Amino acid sequence: MKINVPITAAVAAAAAAAGLALMPTAGADTTLGQQGRLTNGDVVQAWTISDLKVSTDQLPYQPKGTLWEATATDEAIQGSVIPIVANFNAKANDGETYRVLYGVASAQGVNPGTLSQGEKTTGKIYFDVTGANPETVTYTSGDEDLLTWKAAPAAAPAQRSGGSTQSHGSTPAPATSTAPTTATRRPPRFPPAARAPRCPPAARAPRWTRRRPRPPQRRPWRR
Repeated sequence: MKINVPITAAVAAAAAAAGLALMPTAGADTTLGQQGRLTNGDVVQAWTISDLKVSTDQLPYQPKGTLWEATATDEAIQGSVIPIVANFNAKANDGETYRVLYGVASAQGVNPGTLSQGEKTTGKIYFDVTGANPETVTYTSGDEDLLTWKAAPAAAPAQRSGGSTQSHGSTPAPATSTAPTTATRRPPRFPPAARAPRCPPAARAPRWTRRRPRPPQRRPWRR
């Protein structure tokens, strides 16, 4: 379980003085989110800085500008390591530097306790940004920056697929222009003439349903 200990100005100053006296050596610059190592004799520690952004955390501190934060992880690679948060700075592209707020107590801060080999601690570091937005975070010895974390470069735009490539030494085919063709319209087809309506069949005369009466037959006169 990680225990966050507030960093006081006295503890941070003492740790910073010890760290500056040791003058560790560092590796090349890296990008935010990647690990940078500090070597001091037989002691090797690795810091990882990521997620540099405007902070919404509530601190017992009234910033003069805008409160920024970054997530910091310190790992003891070899030997015992003391995380020295006071050595961090944030820098803008115009060169303006913002010191880390190492004297402000925070439950989310980096635990300054000693780390045994293989142990690590993670917390936040804060900056009071009063000018241009910071783009990099540095770990300094006071005279020079030992580690620098920069934002990852923007990805190059993807090439458009389907483009044609021309080999060297080949002559491009001359472009031929064709006159625009005009579509000929067919004359409209007239609708077929309407057929004359058929006359209904003539009605048949009704048949007599009753028979005509026969004339009476006369019997021969008998004398």
